[in-house]
Amino acid sequence: MATAKRKKRTGIAWHALLRGAALGAGVLLLAVLLLTLFVYKEWLPETAMPIGNTVIKILTALAAGVFLGLGREKTPWYFGGIAAVLALTVSIALMAIYLGTFRVTWSLLADLLMGFAIGSAAAALLLKRQPE
Repeated sequence: MATAKRKKRTGIAWHALLRGAALGAGVLLLAVLLLTLFVYKEWLPETAMPIGNTVIKILTALAAGVFLGLGREKTPWYFGGIAAVLALTVSIALMAIYLGTFRVTWSLLADLLMGFAIGSAAAALLLKRQPE
């Protein structure tokens, strides 16, 4: 009986995790399109691209963390961080496929750590306590 209850709870947690990562990836895609449009229309200079990329990564992690924080998970900070890392990993994988190269650098690891921290903080701050 307890095992079936745990499996159901675990399934719900992973489902929420994947939805949070998908929402974060959607925010990332929308933000990249907006940044591209702004640079193309020359509303922003090309030198704004590195700052824009950092802002996009932060928005992606925030979106994933906020989604998980509004859920009913017992440890939303943990799942918020994982969802943010998954969303950033999807973007890294797509860029590696597009460019044809992939390198693990300190910058990449710092981005993933930053994403985990922001996703965790966003989920923890928006935690909805549910009665047990």
